[in-house]
Amino acid sequence: MLHLEPLMTFSNGVETYKVGRTPFGERITYVIKAGTFSGPRVKGRILDGGGDWMLVGESGLAQLDVRKVLETDDGAIIDLRYNGLYRFSDAVTAKLDAGFETAFGETQFQVQASFSTGDPRYDWLNFTLAAGEARETPGGVVYALFAIMQTRAQVGHSS
Repeated sequence: MLHLEPLMTFSNGVETYKVGRTPFGERITYVIKAGTFSGPRVKGRILDGGGDWMLVGESGLAQLDVRKVLETDDGAIIDLRYNGLYRFSDAVTAKLDAGFETAFGETQFQVQASFSTGDPRYDWLNFTLAAGEARETPGGVVYALFAIMQTRAQVGHSS
């Protein structure tokens, strides 16, 4: 049986580039700006230079394709990649344009994430899949990620 455990929260700024309408949908590229992350077993900063190569369909539903580089407080480098769904809405856009933040769940903003690192202190992240949600701020995003954990069967238990 699967269950979720808090893994980390993180936030970073973004710089937006509207590529425009393509044969595949509207392409928007968000360049990742510096940020921070923290969780029960890991914390540090998000480095400049990652990105989200978002593709928006006719219905306003967008596919996220994100890559970020994390650096832990003790110097480990971690590659974070996630895909997800985001639904654009006029109400959320108006709220952000007025300088307000959104709340978790105010619009569909869900991700599935994986990690890779060569640092043995964080090897466990190589075997971790995560799911999460996000909310927007006028200058960026805030995410909450949860590790997808498998409950171990008790010895001698049969189904």
